[in-house]
Amino acid sequence: MDQLLQSFGIDGRILLWQVINFGALFGILWYLLYKPVRRIMREREDKVRESLERAGNLEAKSKELEGEFKQKMTDQRKEIEEMHKRALVEQKRLRDELKEKAEEGATRILEEAKNEAKKERAEIIKGTEEDLKQLAVMLAGKILEKEIDGKKEEEMLKKAIEEFKKK
Repeated sequence: MDQLLQSFGIDGRILLWQVINFGALFGILWYLLYKPVRRIMREREDKVRESLERAGNLEAKSKELEGEFKQKMTDQRKEIEEMHKRALVEQKRLRDELKEKAEEGATRILEEAKNEAKKERAEIIKGTEEDLKQLAVMLAGKILEKEIDGKKEEEMLKKAIEEFKKK
């Protein structure tokens, strides 16, 4: 076998030392480089896995909070709609109440005006009656001057007043 190795130009002792050197170098590199690099890679994998888990948890929490927010918004929207409906009902009630009060006030004012007009009419009629009485007495006195006695004068005056009231 020595001849075979020599035909290729390989020296067995050098080959043996090269294998020993390679094994030693491999052992040193394994201990100094491979184990620390492997440990660093595992730590890195763990950090990445933890980050992914945290991201998943945060995403789930975010979705949960989003759902809660949407629910609260829906509840608030419903509450606002209910408040709006109550406000509309209250507004209608107040409007009806004010309308009723205004109608009552207008009716009261109209009645007062009618009563005042009746009073004024009665006063005018009363004043006119007095004036008519005086006028009738004067006219009767001038026309009849002593032809009609007091009783007839009173009858004529009453007839005139009744005719005036009918008008």
